[in-house]
Amino acid sequence: MSSALAVAALISGGRHPVSGAPRACRGDAVAMALGRRIAGDALRVVHAGTEQESSLQDYLALGADTIEVMPLDKNGDAVAALASHLKNVDLILTGTRAEFGAGSGMLPYALARALARPVIANVLEARVQRTAGDGWDAEIRQFLPKGQRRRVACALPLVIAVHPLAPVELKYAYARRVSGRIERCQEPATIGLHVMQQPSWTVETASRRPVRLKARETKSAHARMQAAVVAEAKGGVVAFEGTTVDKAQVMLNYLREHRLVDF
Repeated sequence: MSSALAVAALISGGRHPVSGAPRACRGDAVAMALGRRIAGDALRVVHAGTEQESSLQDYLALGADTIEVMPLDKNGDAVAALASHLKNVDLILTGTRAEFGAGSGMLPYALARALARPVIANVLEARVQRTAGDGWDAEIRQFLPKGQRRRVACALPLVIAVHPLAPVELKYAYARRVSGRIERCQEPATIGLHVMQQPSWTVETASRRPVRLKARETKSAHARMQAAVVAEAKGGVVAFEGTTVDKAQVMLNYLREHRLVDF
């Protein structure tokens, strides 16, 4: 390992969940901010895709001085290309998952496997310090469910997936958006064969689930407390007799009584 610490943050094209407009991916922007806290201006920002991605301008405005773009089509193997391009980087930061495309969340793990190095997920904070020898150690605070946190120490090289709720400050500046540069990298020689098979996604319209009708209760707070404490038989009407029209009329009367229909 070289004496100088090499840190890189991976970014991807983001999309707004409602409008679909191009924007910086929240998770990748947080990972880039954490990388700048560690490496400062020496942070390398890498994007595997196309230079025409509109959301790259937002990353420039959020603090990226230069974005290294690795030309890759939508069917290319991003893991193998990134592994070859970042094999000499000590610390690689990624987001949890992408907002656009094959956002399976497997990129940090597949990349760590291709580079034969450990991976730590759900990272909130990271601090890198030099060891007694010529190496580097990372002290990491990891997010756990139910408000718990955990301290993890690991030697570099390392891949970390940053939690989207990491306590970093994202500052947008139009001056950086204009002065930043997007540079096209030479296509690297991939390592071996395909590291991760690209899945064939099928996009279809989500089926709308039926909404269950439920009568709104108009009881007082005292009555609701008694109903929660004391089990009482709930009244109702069971229409065993009569024609189908009579049974349908009983159901219609119930719906009208509780204002579930307006006819």
